[in-house]
Amino acid sequence: MSSSCIIIMALLALLLLLGVVGSSITNDDYKYYKGQQQQRQHHQQRRQQDRDNNEPANSHIAEQMLSSFFERLNYLEEQYGTNLVTVQDATDVYPILLSKKTGNTDDDNNNGGCPMDYNPNEKMTSSCYTPIITIHDRITNPLVFDQSQPYLPEVLFLGGIDTPQHMDMLGPSSIYETLKLLLDCAACEALSPWVVLPASSPRWNDTTTTTTEIPTATTTTTTHNNNNNNNALTCRNELQSQGIDDKLRKWLARLVATRKIIAVPIVDVPGFYHRLRMEESSGQSSSATTTNDNADNAANKMTSLSSSSWSQCDFPYPAHWKPTSSSSESNNNCMSTFPSQLINEVFRSHAIQLGLAFHGHVDDFLLPSGWIGVPSWKSEASLPSDTTPSTIATVDEDAMIEISWSYSMFGRSTNNNNEALSYSVQSIPPKSKIVMNEQTENFCQGATMEHWAFSAGMTMIDEPDDSGFGGPIWLEQCDGSEYALERTNRYDSLSLRSFVASVVASSSSEYPRCLPGFELLGDETLCLSENNDSNFFFDSSRLGSNLRMSILATELVEPWASIRSVAGVEFRDEDIIPSSPRLPEKCPQARAMTLPESLLMKDLNITWTVGGAFTVTETAIMHGKWDVLDKKIFDCVTQPTKQELDAFFTILRDFEVMEGETAQEMEDDVSFTPVQSGVTRWHPSQLTTSAVRATPAETTFSASLDLSDYKVGDVVSIFALARTDQREHKGGNQPQSSIVNARSNPDWSHTYTTIDGSLSAVHGRLDWFSVPVTITIGEQPGFFSSNRPTETSVRISDIGLVTNDTPGIEDLFYPILAAIIVVALVFFCAFCREESDGTDVFSVLKERRAIKRQKISMDEFFSEEARSLELT
Repeated sequence: MSSSCIIIMALLALLLLLGVVGSSITNDDYKYYKGQQQQRQHHQQRRQQDRDNNEPANSHIAEQMLSSFFERLNYLEEQYGTNLVTVQDATDVYPILLSKKTGNTDDDNNNGGCPMDYNPNEKMTSSCYTPIITIHDRITNPLVFDQSQPYLPEVLFLGGIDTPQHMDMLGPSSIYETLKLLLDCAACEALSPWVVLPASSPRWNDTTTTTTEIPTATTTTTTHNNNNNNNALTCRNELQSQGIDDKLRKWLARLVATRKIIAVPIVDVPGFYHRLRMEESSGQSSSATTTNDNADNAANKMTSLSSSSWSQCDFPYPAHWKPTSSSSESNNNCMSTFPSQLINEVFRSHAIQLGLAFHGHVDDFLLPSGWIGVPSWKSEASLPSDTTPSTIATVDEDAMIEISWSYSMFGRSTNNNNEALSYSVQSIPPKSKIVMNEQTENFCQGATMEHWAFSAGMTMIDEPDDSGFGGPIWLEQCDGSEYALERTNRYDSLSLRSFVASVVASSSSEYPRCLPGFELLGDETLCLSENNDSNFFFDSSRLGSNLRMSILATELVEPWASIRSVAGVEFRDEDIIPSSPRLPEKCPQARAMTLPESLLMKDLNITWTVGGAFTVTETAIMHGKWDVLDKKIFDCVTQPTKQELDAFFTILRDFEVMEGETAQEMEDDVSFTPVQSGVTRWHPSQLTTSAVRATPAETTFSASLDLSDYKVGDVVSIFALARTDQREHKGGNQPQSSIVNARSNPDWSHTYTTIDGSLSAVHGRLDWFSVPVTITIGEQPGFFSSNRPTETSVRISDIGLVTNDTPGIEDLFYPILAAIIVVALVFFCAFCREESDGTDVFSVLKERRAIKRQKISMDEFFSEEARSLELT
């Protein structure tokens, strides 16, 4: 072998090695800007500009704080786009709130008119701007106009309720921080790190983009600029610096993609404004006595101005509820205030299953750690004469208590001594119908908001609908305005089956001197968590507790299952990604792997998890050939109903018998692994043992599949399915809440049209299916190839974009091994070959190195040549 050949082979091997290793160093091409920091700077500049150009006439700090808070809420829509979140004034969503029927005239909005001047829409009304925030991923889940389309479970958050002196000041901030965290994670997860986006694509925290345009499957992009790559890694690093790791980010982003969240951070804006004024007056007093006097005077004055007692007594009772008070013949004056009418419209237009209402401390319970209230209609003193406690829907109450305890455990915080503090759980019985409010000198005649939201729990005279289950819910007729006469008597079958938990602050709660989201205009100081580098999610304050409870309510509203890994290879993305279309025809591509034909197929390990529930009654893996399944039922988007599943398997088995298939062939078509059971990470037993302010590790199930009967080219689908939270009930004790029926009653189905023409629904089911994983059986691996599966999943929004896959260590192992072998062969051929006489090269080199070196002069060196020349 020539020396030139040896050199060329060595160079080729070296280039191969450098090329493989160099291909893993592609992250240097990403040029990002710091999104979170730029966002804060932009927002501060904008607030300063607004203050300079349009400073409100009323210079009270309270008004400035509220204006700043509303600006932050409105900025959510500007920052993340209307495809993820919308922020609307309550009177724009529900114009009936300004009609003459309500009695909410411009001269008197039940609150003496709006005490502040903030009016972003410049409407000719004295009604306070009351923002309603709706998180709804309209790309992943378009509005539903057909009953065959999937619906989203709905969650409600309420703050700014109660009388001013009893309001929870951190409620609005808690809701804002919850929405912000969810949207941050969803927007970041929507950015794919596996592709290079074009320069015109939206960026993380790009404040110049008002809408988020995600490329669809028909979008094609052939060029890109490396200087304008997507900043998916930047936003991930930013969240990582706040303690939000990959698993937590993916989970929170999935919640946004699979739920609809409605939030009214301040239901009673005038009342909250007055509370801020109370604190402002207290803070400006020079002595303690003056401070107390001013606070008391402000409280009395503002209580008379604000009818915030609406949350405790401005809602109607169920129609059959018989009063026990001797004053029962007085007028039933309820649903008379703007806040209660607003809540009424929210419930009439949404299928709320779970909710949280943040209250300040009340005098009924003096619990230093705060408490979570469960509405209960079970009260011996208040029951109608023809009703006994045993007929009350205790199945729902049991579920509500379990949910409340999970809120308490996940919301735990620590005190200065690092001792764990948790909210207690209280079952709140209905009060008597006539309650004297000494402060306002008015009769409090109605029910609390939480009891009213679950009126179905005490409704004994429902009219059955077409399905034979609870139909319209009838409540007592409210007297007063025309609105109360028309909008408070009859409710559809979905409106009042909600569990809205009361989250009541501790009696020792003081006014927080720093309210996140309420920082004064132009103030560069932001309210941060205890550790400035971490998110409020990890905070030990009451705000951190409220935030974690809100996240958990969003999680528990609906069960779900998801496959995590195949043969030890974990999927890089969640099964449902925000701002990514879910197209049934692209279902097999969404989560996919290629499995080489090998012995690994005989024992293929699958892991999956179950969430959104407490107890996993049954769970298993279903697998079969894609060409056998009915793709109208198993489409990655909708959950198959019990009726659809029964019909499918009946037809399938009949067809298999007609074809004379063997038992093994039938099993290859569709089969199930053995059933397993357990608990999720949200079960009280798991939350109790987890660290305070920590998210428990998700529960993982595993099973082994035998795919050895499949051949090269076969396409196999794998589903995880789970049945959760099955509760026993006897006789007439049928569950009435949506949260219980949705996961235990396959015959429970209610749908109605919302104000925008779309559909809202709750459909009960027993089994919950995951997004399937598609396994394609590939060719047998080569000598240097691995027999492990290779993920081939495709984000639907990534189709047509330039892939930017960076090989990992496992991808580099075999190429590097091949390069090392080539170098070794070259070395062997060059130095270990034998000469023609049988002498190996190493021996020759050894002999040559043994020759002694001698110093000789030039004359001696050329003496032999000179002698030969003389002879010639």
